[in-house]
Formats: sequence, C-alpha cells, structure tokens
Amino acid sequence: MRTIEYTEVQRVDSIWPLAILTITLVFNWFLYFVQGYQDMDLFYGSMFSIAIICTFFALVRLDTKINNESVRYKLFPFHWKWRNINWRDIEKSEIRTYKPLKEYGGWGLQFGKSGNACTIKGNEGLQIYIKNGKKILIGTNNATALEEVLAKIKNSGAIKF
Repeated sequence: MRTIEYTEVQRVDSIWPLAILTITLVFNWFLYFVQGYQDMDLFYGSMFSIAIICTFFALVRLDTKINNESVRYKLFPFHWKWRNINWRDIEKSEIRTYKPLKEYGGWGLQFGKSGNACTIKGNEGLQIYIKNGKKILIGTNNATALEEVLAKIKNSGAIKF
C-alpha cells in the first residue's frame, strides 16, 4: 500500500505580539523621556517581560502529520513529544469550521465544552471523535488540501468509517 502523507506547520505570525512591544516602547519612551520618570526598574522590568512574551510567541508552533496509520500532532512548547491517534481508535473525523472563542475560549492548547483543541489561528480544523468519547480539534490553515488527503486515505482503505 502506498503511503499517503500530509504535513503542516503553523506558527504565530500575526502582528499583535509586535503591537504589544510597540505600545510598551512608546509608553516607556513617554514615561521616561517626556515625563522624566527616574526609577529605571519599571522600564527594565517591562521591557524584559515584553521580550519574554515575544520570544514565547516566536517559539510556538503546531506540527501536524497525517498518514495511512495515524494522526500525529505537537503544539510546541506545550507538547515536547508527538501525540499519536491511530485510525483504528477514531470513530469519525471531519474538517469543520469552528468558533475559537465561543467553543474553546481562544486559540492554543484549550480544554473546552466542545472537547480539546490545539490551534494557532483561524477557524478551520480537523475534528476527531475518538471511540472512547473524547473529541480533539486540530487547527489547519489548509483545509482543502487536508480534505483531499483524508479522502485519499479513506479510499486506500486505511479509514474504516
């Protein structure tokens, strides 16, 4: 049987971490150079904190690998090892549009009333219903390509639902 594979890597590439940094820089510039505030501890503390936050957002990524045997995903730095779900353990799966804030409380590694979610951005993902009753949503930026690969895997006989 020919191996069918799908790989996707998502990163935080939105502008808002940079916007937070810019707002902090402007605030600090105003406070220290316009108002003449003398205590530099606040300046260094806020700049260090923002640098840590921006570094964190630069490191966050969602890796997804899907093949004939399983669905694998890893949301770094929350997951250091791959999470693996075999097709034989999956009751059904579908590509769906979801509401990140309403269903899961936002993006990232979320635990909500709709199950667990690993998302970076957007509102489309692979919804997986596991035979043990758990639900996992894995975000995607390329729902069309993912749907095509899932159809190929299903046609190959690897998916039995």
